[in-house]
Amino acid sequence: MALALHAGHGVASDVILGKPWSLRVRACDPAARWEGVILCLGPEGGPLAVRLSAGTREGVHAIRCELTTDFASPPRALVVTAPMDMIGRAGWRDIVVRYSGHNLELFIDGVVLDEEWPAGDVPPRATLWIGHDPSDTEAAGFRGTIARCETWGSALSDQDIVAFGGGAARVGLRAREILGEERPFSQYWSPSGHHTGVGDCMPFFHEGRFHLFYLFDRHGHASKYGRGAHQWAHVSTVDLAHWQHHPMAIPITAEWEGSICTGAVFHWDGVFRAFYATRTNDGSPAPLQVSTSMDGIHFTKQSTLGYLELPYRPGPARDPVVFHDEHTRLFHMLVTSELAESPIVNHGGCLAHLVSQDLEHWEQRGPFIVPGYTDQPECPDHFSWNGWNYLVFSNNGIARYRMSRDPLGPWIRPAQDAFDGPRLIVLKTAAFTGGRRIGVAFLGRGGYGGEVVFREIIQHQDGTLGTAFPVEMRPTTGDPIDLAWTATGRGALSPGDGAWRLAAPDGFIAVAASGIVGDVRITMVIDPGIHAGAFGICVRATGAYADGYELRIEPARGKVGWRRANANTIDECEREAIHGVTGLDRPFTMEIIVHGDCLDVCIAGGRTMIVGVPEWARGDSLALFAHHASVVFSDIVVRRISR
Repeated sequence: MALALHAGHGVASDVILGKPWSLRVRACDPAARWEGVILCLGPEGGPLAVRLSAGTREGVHAIRCELTTDFASPPRALVVTAPMDMIGRAGWRDIVVRYSGHNLELFIDGVVLDEEWPAGDVPPRATLWIGHDPSDTEAAGFRGTIARCETWGSALSDQDIVAFGGGAARVGLRAREILGEERPFSQYWSPSGHHTGVGDCMPFFHEGRFHLFYLFDRHGHASKYGRGAHQWAHVSTVDLAHWQHHPMAIPITAEWEGSICTGAVFHWDGVFRAFYATRTNDGSPAPLQVSTSMDGIHFTKQSTLGYLELPYRPGPARDPVVFHDEHTRLFHMLVTSELAESPIVNHGGCLAHLVSQDLEHWEQRGPFIVPGYTDQPECPDHFSWNGWNYLVFSNNGIARYRMSRDPLGPWIRPAQDAFDGPRLIVLKTAAFTGGRRIGVAFLGRGGYGGEVVFREIIQHQDGTLGTAFPVEMRPTTGDPIDLAWTATGRGALSPGDGAWRLAAPDGFIAVAASGIVGDVRITMVIDPGIHAGAFGICVRATGAYADGYELRIEPARGKVGWRRANANTIDECEREAIHGVTGLDRPFTMEIIVHGDCLDVCIAGGRTMIVGVPEWARGDSLALFAHHASVVFSDIVVRRISR
């Protein structure tokens, strides 16, 4: 069906809807207001199925398409949006909505801006109202011009959408204008686009190539009525510097799939197997599943492997990882779960244990480990390295590890069992060339999804583990910045270029350098002297020492943590802190990466912590401070990050 109607005029009956279905609207607003109802679709006298509008909601001015099916009761619309700040207000806009049945996409000028994953049905035919909402007669109609309105009872092809957007060249130009230049995959990368982020990461290494599968996230886990609608995206590299993007490895292809959950890839006998659980759309128990591939790139979904049974609760089954034990000659699968009955309430989270002889038929056994935390141990990882076996799992997002000489335990909890700070979420690891091991996680900011974060895993002589920045993934920097320091208080002495001695045995002292804007890499050597109380660095500060974010180091407590400069003395900020840091009572190196709104720290090449920069920390000063301490900061170098 094709219509050429102006805003505020036109009603068409018996329009094809149903699924699949597509819509194209070509519109402009010479006044650049972009307000009001553009069109609605639904049965006469019944609830709306589609509402396309423009305006401000929750502080965001955008074009919105709302799709309501019969899935939820009461009905709940899924919404895809295109913010006007991204797409621009001037000129004509080609708006395309494509509904394939399990996927809803919103395109502007041929560029996909947002996605959702509906379930349920919409009426097969409906009435189309242009510039009018029959369910809300007080809603203003769109006051711009609609030059074209078309619907199809099929899902438009990518080629059709590109043609409507003006051809490949124009769509490419609009993509760069709307989404920005595609940033090469690297440390702190996130997908370009609107409402996008990196979720749980699943690294895998095979024959010299490091693969990273990750959950592609839109809407911070809120897609598909809160199920998440995650899919496995895929990149790979041979050197950690040059990365290749691959097709979506395991996409959502059916309505019942609420989310393709976290899992792991296992290679055996020439076949790559991706093990995972699928969160169901109706809330029924999640099946354990496998997809197979011969090349590690293109995966085919296979039949369901099974479900967890008592003593496990069937609902929370997810995040399987598989390993082979040479002694028992069995394959072992560990699955995040929870005991159906636990002696202590909320402490029954466990890793369920299954075994197999052929990777197809699995026998359930008792729990592999019940770590005793108040939530379920997520995203497990199991590997052997230089005579030690390691079990990794995450509680409250924090990745912890256990170690053993036997792949099946018993397991030793090291004194410091966390890899990083609480903001590094669900780290998993994989081998890498040269006997190395690389960990991958995402930076969490309170919601789900964020930027990808890589860690070099360090194995100490006693088998315990630490973390550092992978050298290949350090940002490219320019020449050192000339720093003009200003001292506040007595006891500050500059013994030479790039060095400060701050002596404040009974008080507080600081020095600051201003004019440090943008992304930077900061390196230095810190000699804490003896009996140091606290000292550290303050970034993004204002003036001498205000409104910045302070990295406070307390050797006696083995603690390193971020907090607001001049904060209350008992403000601990535990979500931005790490404990059990050794070697703070002797000279050590410090490296800080300020990248966008990420702050990443590496201490003495063996402990790391990443956090986000608070919105209030936007100054241009860098400060060094000592509190009840006499500290020497030397070899201070600040370089701007060029990429």
